[in-house]
Amino acid sequence: MKVVLALAFLIFLCSVAVSAVARASKSHPAETQAQAHMQTFVGTIVKTGKEFVFNDDAAKHVYQLDDQQTASKFDGKKVRVTGVLDAANMIIRVQSIETAA
Repeated sequence: MKVVLALAFLIFLCSVAVSAVARASKSHPAETQAQAHMQTFVGTIVKTGKEFVFNDDAAKHVYQLDDQQTASKFDGKKVRVTGVLDAANMIIRVQSIETAA
């Protein structure tokens, strides 16, 4: 009888732990949510080697762009890039690129 109760208690604890892990994986930390919002950057598209990158004039940062085909149309031009910044990898997930005034 004690063994059955002990097993039932262990099963209960495991189910609670699994439930907690499932809830934690569904929630998003504030940092992840903050990184996922659209931003607009103003700077210049330049070619470095085989890739086009975005040179952020104000922040003095260079970001890789995930849309090389669109970026190639703006080589050497001042642009406004709208997208989601992946700061950890220094990449902008491009939504749009347009010529800046």
